[in-house]
Amino acid sequence: MLGANCELQSFRLRQHFTVRKGAELHIGDQAFLNDGVNVCATRSISIGSHAKIGDMVYIYDTDFHEVAPGMPVRHAPVVIGDNVWIGANSMVLAGATIGDHSVIAAGSIVTDDIPAMSLAAGIPARVIKSLEVPDGWVRK
Repeated sequence: MLGANCELQSFRLRQHFTVRKGAELHIGDQAFLNDGVNVCATRSISIGSHAKIGDMVYIYDTDFHEVAPGMPVRHAPVVIGDNVWIGANSMVLAGATIGDHSVIAAGSIVTDDIPAMSLAAGIPARVIKSLEVPDGWVRK
């Protein structure tokens, strides 16, 4: 499902979107996805309105393969809130949730929950600062 006025920019590197049978991919109104974004939904991925997704960001709701013998392949929803900015070369992995108005620093790997109005960075991404965001403010 694509929201109104979303923009998928692909000047240098094409984007890849995979939505497996029975899975859902929702991209909110006025979301922006930059060059080389790669999204694979095996169950559910939701990207909020006004989200900004940087170059070469990977968003997966599955691990694709067993991590160790006897461990099942993980499938877990990914939720990216409204007005979120994900910096270039980041990854958002199965089960991660990023709260509204948060920023993920370039090169980070999100494996867990990031609360709303947070700046997170690192591998794995951890909150390094709380952000003050007024009601109704939208990142440009």
